[in-house]
Amino acid sequence: IDVFRVGIKEMIGIASERSLQPALLCPNISHVNTVISVYFDTESKLIEFCGLTSSLILDFFVKSLGKGHVNYATLNKLPLGMEDKFLKQLFVRTLQLNCLNKYYAPLWERNWREIFKQDSWSKADNRLKPFSTLTKEWKWETPLRNWFERRQALVEIDVITAMALGLTLEELILIYNVQFPVLQQNEDDAWYDTTGNIVFTCSKGLTGVGVDRPVWEQIRNLKAGETYEHTIEKSELYYGKKVTYHAPFDKCDRVEDYRVAWEHFESIFNG
Repeated sequence: IDVFRVGIKEMIGIASERSLQPALLCPNISHVNTVISVYFDTESKLIEFCGLTSSLILDFFVKSLGKGHVNYATLNKLPLGMEDKFLKQLFVRTLQLNCLNKYYAPLWERNWREIFKQDSWSKADNRLKPFSTLTKEWKWETPLRNWFERRQALVEIDVITAMALGLTLEELILIYNVQFPVLQQNEDDAWYDTTGNIVFTCSKGLTGVGVDRPVWEQIRNLKAGETYEHTIEKSELYYGKKVTYHAPFDKCDRVEDYRVAWEHFESIFNG
């Protein structure tokens, strides 16, 4: 347990929003057998594997096996070793999603590439922190911290993975439409404010995030510049914390975001 590893929830729900649920584990973190973890001979393989397993593509593969558990035999079936041209974009997004505190600083700094600063999001939005602000030294601002940019990073990881594995845009959209109905439902009713916070979501996996539906119905039409202060009551971790939501509120279209991201990365990888 003295190295960074990828941890994955061992029991999966085929009918749930997601099956694979990977995260990078810090050294000296142990776990019981409801989680399995994997380490690699190089950290580049570790980051690549975490990024790939964060995608809908590999999640779809695991769902299609029809198993209720992920084991090492399942993980050994998963692909690894994508072309170098895809790695920069995959690495920076995977690291920003996972390196959330100072204990990840060594991983971030050892795998830093100056070229990370030249990357760009596939769409323009003030809620997305520019890559140009990144530095080799890990800071509190290094990881992705608002819900909007974390979602966008996962959307782009889906596209990067699909391209690296030779899928088409149509196949990616088909996988999403056929195999992820719960994710579709949650995407269709998740609303963000102008700072990237989730104001309301119907996702049962995000208890305590955003306001309840009765409050949402009262505030959803707030005008630009108006705010609403909410006190979190349904989360043990954040109970009592006050969150201010800034109007106007909007939601995302994952299929459209796939199309935009595909065009963006196609011009990069083919150019």
